[in-house]
Amino acid sequence: MGLRIRELPRPPGMPVTPFPVGNAADRSALSGLIAMIENNPAFCNRGVLPEEQERCYRAVVEAKHLIGETAELLPPGAPALDLLAAMRSACRKYIVEAETWDRRTGRRFQIPTFVFYQLLGAFRELLGVHVWRLGEAYDIEIEGRLNLIFPGASE
Repeated sequence: MGLRIRELPRPPGMPVTPFPVGNAADRSALSGLIAMIENNPAFCNRGVLPEEQERCYRAVVEAKHLIGETAELLPPGAPALDLLAAMRSACRKYIVEAETWDRRTGRRFQIPTFVFYQLLGAFRELLGVHVWRLGEAYDIEIEGRLNLIFPGASE
């Protein structure tokens, strides 16, 4: 059973998403994207180990591509396009930061543990804001485990 974001308590300072619910085709495309995020432990599972940096990196790269493909399915001018662009930007920022650490240390996927968790946490938090707004605007059901990355989620 899924949760409707519109039925969840709104975190303090979280503005109401201003655009209306899209059509069924848009909702279906966006639901597929959110399902991928729900099923990827790099995005919504607290149990990611520092040794799994490569898996997280590859999951973010894959998500960036999937977000771009989802945007291509939507009609020009769809309200979700701005949120999808922001989600791709969050992915790009994570990728650039991880690659910067790789260049700095001269080793792949060897970010210090505390930096890895900070980077992953910031990415999840930002992605959570955008997923919240998509789910609210398009009235998409989400799984309960995804709410770990929503704004104001308890740690």
